[in-house]
Amino acid sequence: MPTLKTHLASLQKSAAKHPSAAALKIPHWAEDGVFCGWKTITFSQFLNDVENTARYWANELLQRGINERGIVGIWVKGVSYLDAVQIWGIARAGYIPQLISLRLTHLDVVYDVLKLAGAKAVVFDPTFLQTLEVDMVALPVVDTRSMSLENLPLPQPWVPSEQSDIVMIYHSSGTASGRPKIVPLTARWVDHAIESVEPIFRGLEGQQVVASHGSFCHIAAAMSLMGCHDLGHCVILSKDIPPSPAELKSMVNEYGLTVLFLFSSFLSKSLREARSDPELLRSLQSIPSVLHGGLALNPDDATWARANDLYLKDVFASTEVGLMMFGVGGSGSDAEYLQPPPGVTYRFIPASGSSTEDPGSGNTGPGEQLLELVVPSESRNCPHESLRNKETGDFHTGDLFVEPIPGHFLSRGRNDDWIKMEISLRCDTKSIEGNVMELCGKDLVSTAVCLGTGRPSPALLVEPLHEKDGDDYSSLKDEIVRRIRPFHERMYTHERIEDPRFIIACPKGSLPRTSKGGVPRTVVEKIYEKALDEIYARK
Repeated sequence: MPTLKTHLASLQKSAAKHPSAAALKIPHWAEDGVFCGWKTITFSQFLNDVENTARYWANELLQRGINERGIVGIWVKGVSYLDAVQIWGIARAGYIPQLISLRLTHLDVVYDVLKLAGAKAVVFDPTFLQTLEVDMVALPVVDTRSMSLENLPLPQPWVPSEQSDIVMIYHSSGTASGRPKIVPLTARWVDHAIESVEPIFRGLEGQQVVASHGSFCHIAAAMSLMGCHDLGHCVILSKDIPPSPAELKSMVNEYGLTVLFLFSSFLSKSLREARSDPELLRSLQSIPSVLHGGLALNPDDATWARANDLYLKDVFASTEVGLMMFGVGGSGSDAEYLQPPPGVTYRFIPASGSSTEDPGSGNTGPGEQLLELVVPSESRNCPHESLRNKETGDFHTGDLFVEPIPGHFLSRGRNDDWIKMEISLRCDTKSIEGNVMELCGKDLVSTAVCLGTGRPSPALLVEPLHEKDGDDYSSLKDEIVRRIRPFHERMYTHERIEDPRFIIACPKGSLPRTSKGGVPRTVVEKIYEKALDEIYARK
């Protein structure tokens, strides 16, 4: 079997080949808290910091009876250099990192996912919790960069011997039944994920400086760092997420940013700023490649950007599959079309139900054939078998497309009740609606619809069972929030409805219906767009 690439092997390779080249550029502050720009971390320095941390954690965990290849939870923000060193270091010590985002705040849920994965220990951010009381080894993150640990042994690097070996464990970006799904990353999957980054850099010469786009506890930023380092490129960590216009200009003009990735909702905000900020526009125009993903970019913003000579390229990805599709990019008539990357095997099957979507759903144009993307088990990016369809053995993504030109696709949403939020993380609307109807359907509401595609958090649209004179439903909204609070406390922060302001009461029977009697979420989002804009502007 050929050697499979891992994040550790990629770092080792680039540190040997380009020891003094920049691996990362990280935000740097003076002792008085003043921001001083970005500090360069070379490949050799990153490797040294990772190995020093590996010595520390190998010693700490072995002393507590946790042997190599044990699963170790890591509950951190995931946005700093120290976080990256901890994640890579624990893996270098021979353990399987299980990454848990701080967006998951309910301790019982965190403990559930740790136990479900078989974790033997958890390392946590002490700035978030001083102690963590769980029935396993729980240790705070330690910054070992200035510690002399050469006296401690450094374990031999772990190398996968089977394609099915587990390298890391992530979680779905939304919760189902009160907790996220466990997403183990196999060696075959990671090997392909690292290689799949290469098409982003085609046509670009020399070392590139790539903007990181989020937390290493989520798959997008982690895979970007792995793929970039395999190719010898540099990743710059932004000070804020998303970066402000001033930060963007500084990263481009002073620190050499050449590849920008922003979630589409964040890119739209930057493009709108650029309409009245000529300096920001010039900075964006000078970037060879502006990548966006998570959601479809607002068509008006995309048209304006291309008319102003920005090189846009769409990236379609998920936690389970990684990079699924790349946009053609550029300014041609095919710029928005998506294509599968090299080295994958996909099937596009007619979406269940009929050849065309219900015209009341708002998902398709006249006569469009909806296709679901299915990743067969033989494809290198097919996720772990625990996530595959039990009958077919394949992974059914739930993502829908149309194929206007052979081999060229356009996204048409999903065939389930999940929506993508502002930062591309998912939200299970059906479970939220079901919980509302279970707790409030007998005496408060007749219909509940969860909205919020592209928003920071969801909103709830309800038809009250009993209409009131006027439009003051504040007591109804307060009672709904009170009843659903225990359910929402277990969810990611981006999935929660915790404030009555995010509940809209509409007249009974006023919501549109499809021919099957359902409420078309896409249509309702459009009808209530202005009301939703006002709600989120007040947040």
